Amino acid sequence: MTVRAALALGLDSAGGLGRQVAATARKLTLQPLAPYSAAAIRIGLGGLYLIHLLRESVRADRLWGPGSPFTADLFDQTLKARGWDGAFSWWYSLLVTDSALVFWAWYALAVVLSALLMLGWRTRVVAVLFWFLVVAFYVRGSMANSGWALLSLLFANYLVFVASGRRWSLDARRRARKAEGKAARSKFVFWGEETEELRRRLVTILHNGGMAMIALQVMVIYGSAAMYKIQGESWRDGTALYYTMMYDDFSTFPELSAWVASHGTFAALMAYVTVFSQMLFPALVFNRRLKYCILVVMLATHIGIGLLMALPMFSAITIVGDLVFLPTTFWLAASRLVRTARAAPEEKPEASLPPPREGAEGQAKGAEVGSSA
Repeated sequence: MTVRAALALGLDSAGGLGRQVAATARKLTLQPLAPYSAAAIRIGLGGLYLIHLLRESVRADRLWGPGSPFTADLFDQTLKARGWDGAFSWWYSLLVTDSALVFWAWYALAVVLSALLMLGWRTRVVAVLFWFLVVAFYVRGSMANSGWALLSLLFANYLVFVASGRRWSLDARRRARKAEGKAARSKFVFWGEETEELRRRLVTILHNGGMAMIALQVMVIYGSAAMYKIQGESWRDGTALYYTMMYDDFSTFPELSAWVASHGTFAALMAYVTVFSQMLFPALVFNRRLKYCILVVMLATHIGIGLLMALPMFSAITIVGDLVFLPTTFWLAASRLVRTARAAPEEKPEASLPPPREGAEGQAKGAEVGSSA
């Protein structure tokens, strides 16, 4: 008896539960989950990191380069104190150099890789190289990192395992062109069909595992944030947002912050909505009817954080993480809506022309006959 036959016999003896488990396992090994969400996360992460590097290029030398007050000696001492002076110390100290040329070469490479990841060119290789440099930048700037830097590092880690180039990428366009040109040819597999099937299943498992880790990471972020908030007295009595709006460091638009602080009831309501939405997010996001409601609430929360608290990059990267919960049906519906909106202006002029009337045509023809006579 073969292994496959033995497994089939065991599942048959287990009844309906066994068949359900087998169907779920088969789905997880054959069907990649949320390929459009994976592409959206890739585009969002690559685009945000590209914006980050371009925005910080004027002060990059003092943040990560030779002009940083975090000198090479202090960096080495920090690595030793944290126990990071092991086999990967060369990786962590990649940007620690006295040569401006070497630093700017690495910086330019990071800019190029961010753009290529966003466009989806050779996504598998570029995702690994992008993660490699993100780790180097994160460790080099460990004294000045923020929540944005940590989330970009975590998402870059998970994106290595995700097949994020199957949709909305240059790779997908190239594969489509090859498929059109070689439609009549049979694909030659060097290592055999069974090994190719195993490879495809392994890629699918890694992809689904990476997407599951991104989803788990987002839920942990919201859950832990809610747990920390309810421990604070200002969040329990609803005055947290009022005090936040009074800080100059979180005053992107002083007039708007003053308006929020002047409406105590509104600020308290928003504080309670923030806490309860974060606390209930891990449960509600898996409900088909309430999923979109909680995602809209979190989107509004992050937009408010970005506008009122001067944290646009953190808000943007968290919104990118939320995209993992959007199903393929949502992206297909959004694509159809975009195509319809683009096609509507082109069809309006043609549709606005009135149809020809037979009576008018008959009169015109009669006039032509009379004039010719």
